[in-house]
Amino acid sequence: MANFMEDCDPGRFLVGGEGSYVADRAGRRYLDGRAGMWNVTLGYSCEPVKDAMCRQLSELPAGTILRYDSPPDVTVRYAAALAGALPGPLNHIRFGNSGTQMTEAAIMLSRFYRRMTGEPGRSYAIALMGGYHGSGPLATALSGEPVLHDYSSPLDGYVRHIVRPAHEADASPDAEPCDGSCVRPLLQAIDEIGADRVTAVILEPVLGSYVLPLPDHYLDRVAAECRSRGIHLIADEVTTGAGRVGAMTATGRLQQTPDMVVLGKGLSAGYFPLAALAVTEQIFAELADPAHWLGFPNGSTTDGHPIGMAAGLAVLDIITASGFFSGVTETGEFVKDLIRESLPVMPGVRGVRGEGLMLGVELADEEGTPWSGADVDRLRATCLDNGLLTSTSQGIMPLMPPLTITRDECVELVERLGRSLRYLYKRKQG
Repeated sequence: MANFMEDCDPGRFLVGGEGSYVADRAGRRYLDGRAGMWNVTLGYSCEPVKDAMCRQLSELPAGTILRYDSPPDVTVRYAAALAGALPGPLNHIRFGNSGTQMTEAAIMLSRFYRRMTGEPGRSYAIALMGGYHGSGPLATALSGEPVLHDYSSPLDGYVRHIVRPAHEADASPDAEPCDGSCVRPLLQAIDEIGADRVTAVILEPVLGSYVLPLPDHYLDRVAAECRSRGIHLIADEVTTGAGRVGAMTATGRLQQTPDMVVLGKGLSAGYFPLAALAVTEQIFAELADPAHWLGFPNGSTTDGHPIGMAAGLAVLDIITASGFFSGVTETGEFVKDLIRESLPVMPGVRGVRGEGLMLGVELADEEGTPWSGADVDRLRATCLDNGLLTSTSQGIMPLMPPLTITRDECVELVERLGRSLRYLYKRKQG
């Protein structure tokens, strides 16, 4: 924090945005290669979303879905529309304000379900090492990043982490070779805990912190193993959902639908705090049984806020239009090709991975050692000086531009990244 405050320049404070660009106080213009915090999916001047929010502001500027039986009409309409855009039986929606809130709500709902259905012993959640599920008390416990646990303990004691399946670019010791035995760590954890004590498995179909896609056959095996043991499978699609990977959800292509899906970031294109938890008919029907007198005790004042619902409806109309998702996929492949073609003039870059416009540029030294987080952050700062906003991670630079980025802007993005890499390389060479 001290370093941040020392380097903080008020001239860098952002004051405007248009399309894929933002501008700061000093008048500098930046191409946003991180879409805010990966959430400004339609850029900064999406007029249909702005117009919908303004109309709602003039009609019903506030409302709540918490406890009362008079929800805003726009909230009910958006819930129905969102459920209709999701795969299979995911047709009941709970709204919130952030991905963290909804990942925590998913685990809480799973545990609540067990108590309502006579299995109170099912309390354990299983998550992946390297997964990230938010920064709240329970969400931090679910995130497979030990340093967060060290600095935030004590945390929820009913979370177990397992090694993830290895991606072809993943040399981490926390990864298991993804062959026919790739679900072995999951099965071992279930056996050690006891299947009758596990309530849910939660995972990201693409691990956001490392931009590592989990293989479809792994996800299908996990779903099948969970289903056979009565364990809920929760897909955290806060980042991957709403178009980021070229589909409404990454898990929509699986043979088995998860029991719950968490959505966030792109639902409102970043124009309003909005997240959602979608659950299957089976879960909803059980909890809606009149025999269960207690309602799910979870929620906050601004859940289902009318302005956010109006934004969500407008975004949904745009991203579900014909050709939008395929366009995201094609643009993502275009960026990958640009980076691969530029490898000879991009020192430190070893490749690029990801799906849609959820991409990770792989960074390593000449010996193949992945860059440290500090090295990647130096690159981020250099990109900033070169008019490009990026994220940072360990060994990769995530690229998550708006889904509406043009081909010319993609070329500009790769050129600015290459310029930044060459500058760092020259400095390193002395």
